[in-house]
Amino acid sequence: MDHLDEHDSDDMNVGVASDGPSRLRKKRSKVWDDYKPIIVDGAIQSAECRYCHIHMSCRGADGQSNGTSHLWRHQKICRAKDGIFPNPLQQDAYLPYVVNEVDPLDQILPDSLDEINLVTQSENSKFRSKVWKDFIPFYVRGRVQGADCVHCHKRFSADKGRSHLNRHTQTCPARSGNSLNHQKGVLYQSSLPSSKSSFQDELSPALTNGKVQIAEYASKFLKDSRGDASLVEHHVLALPAMDDMNPSEQNTSSAQAATDITRKPDQEASYHELTRMIISHGYPLSIVEHEEMRRFAKILNPTFNMASSIDIEEYSTLLFQKEKSELKERIALLSHRVSLSASVWVPHGAEASVKYLCLAVHFVDSNWKLQRKTIKFGVFWSSSTSLERMIQFKEACVLDSDIGPFNVIQEAIRDWNLDQKHFSLTSGSEIRNDEGTSKLMDLLIQRKCLPIRGKLYNIACVNDVLNGIVSKGQPVLYHVGNILEKFIQAQMSSSLTRQQLLEVVAHMGLKCPQEEAKWWHIIYFRLEVLLHFKKAFPSEDLLSAEDNKTFESVCRILRAFYRAVEVICGPVCPTANMYFNELWKVRTVLQEEASTDRAALANMVLEMLEAFNEYWKNSYVWLSIPVVLDPRFKITFIEFRLKRAFGTNAEKHVSAIRDTIRELFHEYCGLSDNLGADTSTREAHDVELYGFDSDSLEDWDEHLNAQTRNQQLTELDNYLEDGLVPRKDDFDILNWWMSNCTKYPTLSVMARDVLAIPASADNFEAALSGEANVIHKQWSTLSIKTIEALVCTRDWGK
Repeated sequence: MDHLDEHDSDDMNVGVASDGPSRLRKKRSKVWDDYKPIIVDGAIQSAECRYCHIHMSCRGADGQSNGTSHLWRHQKICRAKDGIFPNPLQQDAYLPYVVNEVDPLDQILPDSLDEINLVTQSENSKFRSKVWKDFIPFYVRGRVQGADCVHCHKRFSADKGRSHLNRHTQTCPARSGNSLNHQKGVLYQSSLPSSKSSFQDELSPALTNGKVQIAEYASKFLKDSRGDASLVEHHVLALPAMDDMNPSEQNTSSAQAATDITRKPDQEASYHELTRMIISHGYPLSIVEHEEMRRFAKILNPTFNMASSIDIEEYSTLLFQKEKSELKERIALLSHRVSLSASVWVPHGAEASVKYLCLAVHFVDSNWKLQRKTIKFGVFWSSSTSLERMIQFKEACVLDSDIGPFNVIQEAIRDWNLDQKHFSLTSGSEIRNDEGTSKLMDLLIQRKCLPIRGKLYNIACVNDVLNGIVSKGQPVLYHVGNILEKFIQAQMSSSLTRQQLLEVVAHMGLKCPQEEAKWWHIIYFRLEVLLHFKKAFPSEDLLSAEDNKTFESVCRILRAFYRAVEVICGPVCPTANMYFNELWKVRTVLQEEASTDRAALANMVLEMLEAFNEYWKNSYVWLSIPVVLDPRFKITFIEFRLKRAFGTNAEKHVSAIRDTIRELFHEYCGLSDNLGADTSTREAHDVELYGFDSDSLEDWDEHLNAQTRNQQLTELDNYLEDGLVPRKDDFDILNWWMSNCTKYPTLSVMARDVLAIPASADNFEAALSGEANVIHKQWSTLSIKTIEALVCTRDWGK
């Protein structure tokens, strides 16, 4: 027995279990003024603090009293007694459970946690009955002897069945849901709508061999920035004590308790999020097998089983299949067509014998928002390969028949059921000029899958065209680049001018090109820096007058090319009506600079202009049709522009645009083929059922068809003749067509498809990069199916 106060004694045998001190056989210790004894079988088993309501054991493992010194120690540090957490209610000292707004968790100090055992009853077979949801077991010597109602805190015997417990749950007044329950002078804790009370219920007595068994917090006290102690976890669990268990049972219970205090990780959810992280950032799949990653995961949760690279590969494939199925269904439900864009990617390393084709679908969704989604990532042969590369990069997986991009595109169209929904294909020169791509186009035309016989199908990637035009001026531009290089080196020799250069770049607001950027992009950026530097820090020695004029002209030309690529290949997919104006700016700048009196520069610009006009002649029709469908411009804007471009020859170009848009609208009306099929069907039906001559109503059908045709064609005429919509900076063309789809039902469907045509298959970074899109080494050694899953899922997650 501990050293006690000379007046202390807790051996208070009582004839009748009572909360009162009236029948104590020994001198009562003063400490009991602050505690309420809890008596079982005529002996005090524990003590409840009258201030914070914590239960403290009064019996040791041998069943003998363990004294009251620990009770004295608690009273010295009880924060509820000291008024740290004042009780707003006047409490009756003999009420068994009194409502207290003080969270009992906040009154358990670290010193008192050391001897509290962590236990749980979640796996105990004795508590399978649903009745234990409303009761807390009361233990004596490892056996359930009683049960405390968690609602009214009344104690019942529980060693001979539980039928009376079930009856009580049906009549318990505190369980009825009333906000306050007063019965026989007792104020029930569970009746108050407080999160405190639910936890205080969990601190009801749970004795085992005289010891109070309650759970230690998963996390003890944490110090905040002010130094205050606070608790972060509020989970209390209870299990029978293990004093009477054999060693094997104790080990099992201890292991179970350790598992329960640490929340079991959701392996599936963890793998799912881990896979998404790897895909989103392009990490190698083997990162999960790195020792640092495994060690980090074990620190976070020792029970977590880290996935292997094979697991991540499987999860990425499953995730891809799931999201692909959802996107497929989404596209299948579209009532209009979609456009495709195809770009070429290369694996990491030089002289790759295989290349990848990335195919994306462009469409306007049900909310009239333009979408771009990668739907296929395939591989095809491009040249012969070496033995070593074939082994390292698994290039032997490509079949001999997979030569060129034709098979990849055809497979995607078949897989996604796009043959009847196909509108156009935008691609770079390597794909457009491929013999297989031309065969694919002919096949689709034969099957009548493409509108107006594929006139809007094989579209050149605009950034490829612009790069080709710039390359015509390569000699002059390289000369300008050499002068710029010398200027930069001279200015970088001084710390003062270096600082001035950085200030100029900061105020320019122009993104610095990457190391692998296209050569003309680097020259353009340096020209902008030089001209801004000259303006901010004027100096006669900086440039000669002749060089200054040349630099300004070249910078103006390259600025037009850069702005066009920036708009057409921007991060936000533009609608097709924006392409015409950006390319027109390029044409205008080239025409103006071609009249310069500097011979070298004039010759360069004329070569560029000739290449541009060649592209314009082949593309002005498809570039103009989206502008006609822009209610701010329509056909009048096209007439205005083409007259300036072609003069007296403009009329034939305008007529070509008018004829194409009417032909396209006519197909969207579905008059030529569909109505003819309907007419023949009706005629056969009439002959079979009614005996009419098949020619007797033919003239009537033709009359109806002509009338319908005229009504639908009037829709296009009404649109073209209606007034122009005022131009505004925040004008949303897709929102306008959504609002006017009732007024122009057929034309709105056509506009939806036309405005989704992409002008480029590359994003802005790739369009201005000197290298093709690259699959890095950590992914390029995987199988093509896995690479496709990673690339597509990464795109869908943006």
